[in-house]
Amino acid sequence: MPDKSSSMFMVSCDGIMIETTITHEASIVEEWIKFVSSTYTGNPKVVGLDTEWTRAQNKMKVAILQLCVENKCLIVQLFLMNNNIPQSLKSFFVDSDFKFVGVGVINDLNMLKSDYGLESNKGIDISHLAKQIWPDRISSMGLKYLAKELVGLDMKKSKEVCTSEWKTKDLTRDQIEYASIDAYASFKIGKMILSEDIMKYHDS
Repeated sequence: MPDKSSSMFMVSCDGIMIETTITHEASIVEEWIKFVSSTYTGNPKVVGLDTEWTRAQNKMKVAILQLCVENKCLIVQLFLMNNNIPQSLKSFFVDSDFKFVGVGVINDLNMLKSDYGLESNKGIDISHLAKQIWPDRISSMGLKYLAKELVGLDMKKSKEVCTSEWKTKDLTRDQIEYASIDAYASFKIGKMILSEDIMKYHDS
């Protein structure tokens, strides 16, 4: 992969290694989407989704998009793509085979549409769904809490990293870890909640 337009990092999360690709190059986005589409099966195919924002022209705008399937994470530096959104990403977002999951994911998808014209299938907010399934068990809607409570995943959530500058070309190691783990946790929770056994119990 070209050094100037993409890079790859291994991120450790609670003993799991996440392979994270960071890019603002359309061909790398397409390559990642093709790989996860052909490699991972499931019904539904769950994709963890999150975004990080930056301030642009006195308003907040999505700077990066994080996607995660199993332990493969993609960080798309949308802010650096000059609104040239890859067709592969547009098609991926409207593919009915995939379910995009996350905490506050509806707002993320609305922002992606507003900022970049990226249409999508309706996302699934894992915090609201978890509360519906386990109303007495779930006491918080936050990602860190849900990750620990539902899938036993310990996360670090740094306010300093969260509010850092995300539109920069060279993300720091802390930013890469933060962004990757958020998307990975969303995937793990979404996969667990949307599993056949859980949904059968919920629907009964």
